[in-house]
Amino acid sequence: MPRKVISVLKEIRANERRVILAPGAVADLVRAGFAVHVEAGAGALSCHDDGAYAAAGARIVDTAAAWSTADLVLKYKAPEPSEWRHFRPGLALACYLHAEGNLPLAEALRAASVRSYAIEFLRTDQGAFPVSVPDSEISGKLAVLLGAYHLQTSQKGRGVLLARMAGVSPPKVVVIGYGNAGGAAAQLAAAMGADVTVFGTSRVGLRRFQALAADNVCCMIQERGAFEQAVLEADLVIGAVLISTYDTPALMDEALVRRMKPGAVIVDVTCGYGAGYMPTFDRLTTHDSPVYERFGVLHCKIDAMPASVHLTATEAMSTTALPYVLALAEDIFCGKSDGVSRAGLVTADGAVRHPEILRHIELERARTGTPRRTEKEEASA
Repeated sequence: MPRKVISVLKEIRANERRVILAPGAVADLVRAGFAVHVEAGAGALSCHDDGAYAAAGARIVDTAAAWSTADLVLKYKAPEPSEWRHFRPGLALACYLHAEGNLPLAEALRAASVRSYAIEFLRTDQGAFPVSVPDSEISGKLAVLLGAYHLQTSQKGRGVLLARMAGVSPPKVVVIGYGNAGGAAAQLAAAMGADVTVFGTSRVGLRRFQALAADNVCCMIQERGAFEQAVLEADLVIGAVLISTYDTPALMDEALVRRMKPGAVIVDVTCGYGAGYMPTFDRLTTHDSPVYERFGVLHCKIDAMPASVHLTATEAMSTTALPYVLALAEDIFCGKSDGVSRAGLVTADGAVRHPEILRHIELERARTGTPRRTEKEEASA
């Protein structure tokens, strides 16, 4: 019988304390017939010590063994460049890959013939991205909390309390998008008492969202005049579209941002890279330095925002990801084809497979003027 070894890795990215699977989920993998290796200390910062994983049936191993003894390696975030040396043919890797924003990583995976899966791209037949739900919802809620904090005068904000007060005009919040992140942001902002306007492009989708929303949430089609008016009246704008990149048309251009209220806050939790629909965001921010000011408006776009609540994120991710990890493992080890997993396939057999990554490669080639390689050059690279 072929071995079926899965490794759970420790994250080495700066300020990253999450682990993709908690001991309870590991126990379920063991019960399903898989051998699980856990890198020593993988869950320590999320309050899951090695003893808890060992009690769940895992074998605790060092870094080298975690990479070399497993055929399927699980991580929360994409491998750092120092980890690329572990790539090898026959290895399967699953994590939040975000390879569209890290094309050198995609190339390293392709060149090493790693079978890689981006868990953010795992997609159901109904078009949902189930494994992304916890982090997206956390990001949406944190966007509201960060916006509320930075609206304070002490943080150079407008001096507005993002909550309803008797005898005071309610604060105004604009949310762009109504998916997992945008929906969570709108719900929390409304619960705090803000007047919330949600913009989207699908009339059917907006109607469904409006039917379940609070009375102080208004859903509108993304029409230029109405959108500009709402943004100019807003204290807080939250960007939460699914993905934005170099070729996404600007929605909030510089001219509009310049006209916003001084001290207003924009928090963007959209996945993507390049100028995109909010070109005044020319950089990512960090948990240590979450905002910068442009044209009197505070801008916040923290990479890996849910990492700041790592205990919540770990618990939510482990619970959500487990059934999809099981299906992926059955696909890899037992040949039980799983369409959800295949939707997240990024590289395999020395080639890039995912259309979104291929699109970004072409965008980057067009942006830099790099000629496209022939099929023969691709094969011999």
